[in-house]
Amino acid sequence: MSSVKCTSDYSRILEEVISLINIEMYSIQGVGSGERIVATALREGAANLYSYDGMNLVKLNKEPVSGVARVPYGASRVVFTRDVARGREQHLLYTVSLDSPGEEERVEGVEPSRIMGVVYDDEKIVYTSATMREIAIYSVEGKPRKIAALPGFATLTDLSGNTAVGVGALDPASGRFQGLVVDLASGEVKVYKPENASTTYMVIHPEGWIVAGVEGPSGAWLERVDPDTMESRKLELPHGDLEEFKPTSFNYIGFLPEGSLVVVGRKNGRSRIFLDGKQVDAPTGIHGGVYKWRGRLVTTYTSLKTPPSIMSLEGSRVLAGEVPEYVEEAISNVGFELVESYDGSKVPTFIIESSRAGKPGPTITLVHGGPFAETADIWDVFAASLALAGFNIVMPNYRGSTGYGEEWRLRIVGDPCGGELEDIVAASRWALESGLASSLYIMGYSYGGYMTMCALTRKPGFYKAGVAGASVVDWKEMYELSDAAFKSFITMLFAGKMELLGERSPITYVDNLRDPLMIVHPQNDSRTPLKPVLRFMEEALEKGKSFEAYIAPDMGHAVNKVEDVFKILYPAIAFLLRHRSP
Repeated sequence: MSSVKCTSDYSRILEEVISLINIEMYSIQGVGSGERIVATALREGAANLYSYDGMNLVKLNKEPVSGVARVPYGASRVVFTRDVARGREQHLLYTVSLDSPGEEERVEGVEPSRIMGVVYDDEKIVYTSATMREIAIYSVEGKPRKIAALPGFATLTDLSGNTAVGVGALDPASGRFQGLVVDLASGEVKVYKPENASTTYMVIHPEGWIVAGVEGPSGAWLERVDPDTMESRKLELPHGDLEEFKPTSFNYIGFLPEGSLVVVGRKNGRSRIFLDGKQVDAPTGIHGGVYKWRGRLVTTYTSLKTPPSIMSLEGSRVLAGEVPEYVEEAISNVGFELVESYDGSKVPTFIIESSRAGKPGPTITLVHGGPFAETADIWDVFAASLALAGFNIVMPNYRGSTGYGEEWRLRIVGDPCGGELEDIVAASRWALESGLASSLYIMGYSYGGYMTMCALTRKPGFYKAGVAGASVVDWKEMYELSDAAFKSFITMLFAGKMELLGERSPITYVDNLRDPLMIVHPQNDSRTPLKPVLRFMEEALEKGKSFEAYIAPDMGHAVNKVEDVFKILYPAIAFLLRHRSP
């Protein structure tokens, strides 16, 4: 039976959601000078930067941050980016000393642009950024210096001396990712391109050679790469646990101060930690970067029941928020299923059973963004909020998702709003047939919002209602409005088949819309711009279609503030509760 019976129930649920989104969340970025942890945290209402010496938590920045560069061991300063365009993701670079909290320094000469990746050492900062015209690598040693233009979007992952490394879509039409090795002195950019595979991680060994994380058709492995010749061979480790685990992806690769290689491998939505190839005990879920701090290993840990926190691998919490008991009670069970899709493929799907929904009960298919991303055993404030609102949840890793091998990820390339939509529908149908769902709904943000629009316009009548957040509705207009990075992304997604842009756009199928739709869209979104969404709404009005819409003011695509989460969730949950049936 429905637990939402009256206005007081609505109020209680929304109060619980407000409490939920205010839970503090922490993620380690490195260990700086004085053995101080440097962490980002959703705390004090926004994404902020802190240092922690084991007793004192000190805020470093003045205004909210957008991104933070990995902190080299013993570094005395932190490099970060800030959006200076009210959510439009036009970033500037800043530094702050761990010894002078609050005394930020803007990196002079850096023009506002979409900064995608930053690395630094004691002498220089290197970053990739995109403007409307191009994507390029820059080095800052006093003043910014353009190193080279790039043919596709890329991010940087490590820096040593005059060598920077990273990964990117340097051949966008192929759908694959390549390794990037940059000689800062000469400006030469070398590409590491494993055969029939993608490079997803690059780090530099203290002796100068490179460790590359490579993803093939069904698994992932490590390669040792010579930065001069770009020749490579499989990296042999002292212990065989990592190879025996057979990861399909890597969350993190790095070196501890004494030179040991630490790897976080991932498979089936959960990760394990390996030190020189030997598995280290850690709780079930997802782990981020692993660092040596005061003689022990610490990492970021999260699960679908646990917000991101910093913990010691010995099991003790270092920095963590408190989760209300009613959240743990509402998420009664977390499961994982391989759901059969239309073509016999198995779709890896996480399931949350809500104690407030019952079984069978109202069920939401919550679709992740990306599409090159993954729903894993990781905290999802949307999922937790929906469980509080009395919905069971299915979260499919449709074709195109990362974490399940290169072959699965590449299946979406050249076919958006195609096979992956069928995977999502298959997961929803499984929820009905398994006895989990009594009625079906759909919700997503970014590419997940696009999938919601595709579902309601291409599969009318299948879902009772849908919430589309920050969605794509018209690929043609989005391409015209995009900067160089997102033009490259769209080219990659469509495998260069630009003639498909109109056919795969929900605005083409407005006539089919008949189910209740809530549109939630950021006003200043520069990834999925608002203009095409307004045109979608205008055409829907002209055709007599009914929908609801909320335009989130002074907000961009990235969610960096608690109030941004609230701007998305409040109208979404209020809408779903109105349309919720037993």
